[in-house]
Amino acid sequence: MLIFSRTDSKRNKKIPLPGLLSDYYRGNLIMGWIKTLILCMVLVCVCFSSCADTKASFQSHLYNDTTIVSCVGTLKTEGDLLVRSNGIREVFGASGKGIKVGVIGNGVQSLEQSQALGELGPVTIFERGIGDEGTAMLEIIHDIAPDAGLCFHAYGGSSDQFKKAVSTLADAGCRIICDDLYFFRQPFLEDGDVAYHIREVLKAHPDCIYVTVSGNFAPLHYQKPWKLGISIGPDKTIHDFGDGYSAIPMTLLPDDEVIVTLQWDDPWGYAVHDYDLFLTDPNRGEVVATSMNIQDETGEPFEHLVFRNEMDESRRVSLSIVRNGENVTPNILEMYIRNIDTRQVETDIVKDPADSIFGHAALEEVITVGSVMIEPPHLISPDSSQGPVTILIPEPSRRWKPDICAPTNVQVSGAGSFPVPFPGTSAAAPHVAGVVAQLLSSFPDLTRDELIDALYENAFDLGEPGWDPVYGYGLVDAVKSFQALLER
Repeated sequence: MLIFSRTDSKRNKKIPLPGLLSDYYRGNLIMGWIKTLILCMVLVCVCFSSCADTKASFQSHLYNDTTIVSCVGTLKTEGDLLVRSNGIREVFGASGKGIKVGVIGNGVQSLEQSQALGELGPVTIFERGIGDEGTAMLEIIHDIAPDAGLCFHAYGGSSDQFKKAVSTLADAGCRIICDDLYFFRQPFLEDGDVAYHIREVLKAHPDCIYVTVSGNFAPLHYQKPWKLGISIGPDKTIHDFGDGYSAIPMTLLPDDEVIVTLQWDDPWGYAVHDYDLFLTDPNRGEVVATSMNIQDETGEPFEHLVFRNEMDESRRVSLSIVRNGENVTPNILEMYIRNIDTRQVETDIVKDPADSIFGHAALEEVITVGSVMIEPPHLISPDSSQGPVTILIPEPSRRWKPDICAPTNVQVSGAGSFPVPFPGTSAAAPHVAGVVAQLLSSFPDLTRDELIDALYENAFDLGEPGWDPVYGYGLVDAVKSFQALLER
């Protein structure tokens, strides 16, 4: 692993608010929680019914492509208090007025239901999509910046359609674009076509600010150099994971579907090494699933395995990486295991949260948002992807992600039976988008860099002093950011 140093001064953190804002915030915090408690009691039945089929609902937005994932009310999001957006809205009228915010997600199928409940006002829809993660994201932004103009474009089920959505929203005048998408068929160790496209859109629209998720992939992540293991035939060698593991044992519950994606540090489109994934049942002595792409044909350093346990009982399986051909040239291997609980995997070797951010979330030009728990002391969510990001192609470098954090597991209406509370970094990113809309409406002449600097320099530090690879600069703080801009 290449290590690069970075000098970073400690940011201003944990400074109490002076005067009116401090007194106001204390009173508002108490009243806000009283209102929230009352609303929670009124809506408890609605929330329970909305969660009745959470797993099926949450998975329905995948468009059946397992290489693309989202990182996923009558109640105002509790995050409104935690990020202190209520303070600048109710004292200074920072409501997002005059600012367009575009959201890209799976869909807004039940948008009208949310509007009927009073959770959303008008929304310009470019493409509706399927599911309601987009609806939930829009509700959070509307809670924080109720006068912002809202737009939505479904990601469309492919990276090409996603790029079209980004361009459409930017061309429509959106000052902020917020998405919650990850594409596992984009490179892990270099910038892919999605990242390049977003970079070019931001160059063409210098007043546009892009907000995305760090991802929910910290729990089951592996990144290590190729290590020669057991030979299993002519020109076939098993990777040695270390600690005596030539395979990763895991237990699949009935109806579990495990998804494994492997990449390595060959240039995308010009792969010169060939790896395969094998999932075996050691008790039955059989191979149950494989991914055996022929790299000479695809050119992509990419393997992707999907297997569903259709048995009525739990099944123990083992995951192996096999290298074809010569086995001496070094490679960096990076692998994600998804869709199962970390406790179902028997070794900690593949449970490394560091460097689990990739794709367009790794771009230095975007705001990459991790998620923290709503309850004090606001620890990082166990699944929130962490940095720093390793880039190996075309030149080795490190990128300091994530940038900032916001709360997850917050209340939304549950329109369309969407999960309540709203989980994942998908819930965190719209909090930041909402705060950005508030700040831009109050300081419309801000440049992108000025606003981003204000957010980072005035975040509430939750980890190591200054930037750290878990929390970034810390929890977004609307009041401190507003004060800093007011005092420029």
